[in-house]
Amino acid sequence: MKDSMTDLERDALVEIFNVGVGAAADVLSQMVQEQVLLSVPRIHVCSPTDACGQVTGGAVQPLCAVRQTYSGEVSAEAILMFPERNSLELVRMMVGDELGLEHLTEMEQEAMAEIGNVILNAVVAKLGEMLRLEFDGSLPAVDVVSSDRIFCAGTRAPAGDHDSSVLVLQIKFELSSRCIHGYLAFLLDLSSTHGLRMRLAEFLQGLS
Repeated sequence: MKDSMTDLERDALVEIFNVGVGAAADVLSQMVQEQVLLSVPRIHVCSPTDACGQVTGGAVQPLCAVRQTYSGEVSAEAILMFPERNSLELVRMMVGDELGLEHLTEMEQEAMAEIGNVILNAVVAKLGEMLRLEFDGSLPAVDVVSSDRIFCAGTRAPAGDHDSSVLVLQIKFELSSRCIHGYLAFLLDLSSTHGLRMRLAEFLQGLS
């Protein structure tokens, strides 16, 4: 599936997501007690198969994923993804370095769920506010999955569904002590993709 978004639509989404990610960075900074800068440099709209390549550059690796489902006029499954090592870096900043990896399993799940909930809800809330959309969100679920299967488990856009699309944002987490890369993806079916573009058109018309 080719990306059919116009430059204006893409620019509008970048601006909306930048505002949402900025709000998430403020809350995340308080959680890890360190300044966090988050950027959204690129947006890709592609098929689930192509999205896997965008996330990892084609390399197969384990990813820590936080998933939340949002329903409404535009329904989507939102997935926040980190390479497994990067996810542990974030968790250690929250719970400290004194625990060994063998003791982090349950705590890692809870910490990653909290991180994902903050970031996803901040971004989705800003999307809803600026595009006049209402969302009902589920509780976050955390799992570790191979990157080539990350979108196969999606409830909104299973792999091979040609009527589905994935909106992928690359996020770079810049902290004073380390640089962590993550990805945020929204799995949209055909109806929700059309609904999002209609709301973007209304948003752009209101700016003119």
